[in-house]
Amino acid sequence: MSTPCRICSPYVPGLTGDADRHAHLEAATHERVGNMRITPIRSGGGRARAAIEIAKLWENGRTLKVRFLDGDPAVQDRVRSIAKEWEQLANLTLEFVASGPAQIRISFAEKGFSWSTVGTDALTVADGEATMNYGWLAPDTDLREYQRVVRHEFGHALGMIHEHQNPAAQGAIPWDKPKVYAYYAQQGWDTADVDFNIFQVYSEDSTNHTRFDPTSIMEYAIPDALTVGSFAIGWNTEFSPMDIDFMKRQYPRRAPAMTELTVGQRIEADLATAGEVDAYHLAVLAAATYILSTEGPTDTVLTLHGPDDQGAVLAWDDDRGKGKNARIVRKLQPGSYWLTVRHQHASQGGTYSVGVKAIARPPSAPGS
Repeated sequence: MSTPCRICSPYVPGLTGDADRHAHLEAATHERVGNMRITPIRSGGGRARAAIEIAKLWENGRTLKVRFLDGDPAVQDRVRSIAKEWEQLANLTLEFVASGPAQIRISFAEKGFSWSTVGTDALTVADGEATMNYGWLAPDTDLREYQRVVRHEFGHALGMIHEHQNPAAQGAIPWDKPKVYAYYAQQGWDTADVDFNIFQVYSEDSTNHTRFDPTSIMEYAIPDALTVGSFAIGWNTEFSPMDIDFMKRQYPRRAPAMTELTVGQRIEADLATAGEVDAYHLAVLAAATYILSTEGPTDTVLTLHGPDDQGAVLAWDDDRGKGKNARIVRKLQPGSYWLTVRHQHASQGGTYSVGVKAIARPPSAPGS
């Protein structure tokens, strides 16, 4: 058996396991309201239940501060140069700072392991601790290895997952599981590590792409010896066309500010693929019962957040509107609210309209 590949460590602060799921959800939704994805689950003929999935994207247009905690200045310079390439793909700015607070904090101290927290999970890591580590980069490391690992780890830092854990990869890779377990045992991984980092796939709403992309910068190399038959993936060092398309859609340039929705108004909109979520802000000025709804041919899920807390889910609906549309009827107090609209199926898109109206109060009786 060959020497194990140098890939992401399974032990990542803010990523491994679900112990801090509430903290991850809170960080993600306060950063970007559309990060919370409500997925209706039906059992039998009863009312759908909600499963909550979390995307971990930063607010579009955000400036992320990046700080080195340690390391050789020559290595830092190469990491900085390659990391800045992500600014050409995503509407984000990576500002490297010498001191002070930083959302992304890079260390080289954990030798032999490279890893990064995923997107907003970095906000759950204690100040002063690393959110990213490069354990084998040195001044004499080959440029292509710098490109491979820095592009990959900063992909994680901006919210991307491993491509082989894309749900569309289920069944696409003919793993020889006993050989995979033995292979990664050579670098200290136990069975649970392999299951979590190799075989476990994400839900549709958390995935990179709508189909498996073996050329993604987020894909591990897969030796032929670890698969059944003849199947292998080499070292990816470049951004794939799907990587570029995905990040441009998640962090679009010239994107408008969050749309303001007013009572009595309907807004025409559309959803693209890859789990896009549209977000709207609603300022409620008077206590009343309101009807919030979507209309059109798209199977929508509508979520109401607030009041005054975009991380709090107040109500959600899937199919109580016309056809496959959503409809929420709720008494609301004055305050700020947020609506998010997504397709019921993460891999699909379509057109819709969204609107809010107040239910008129009956006239008061004479003398009352």
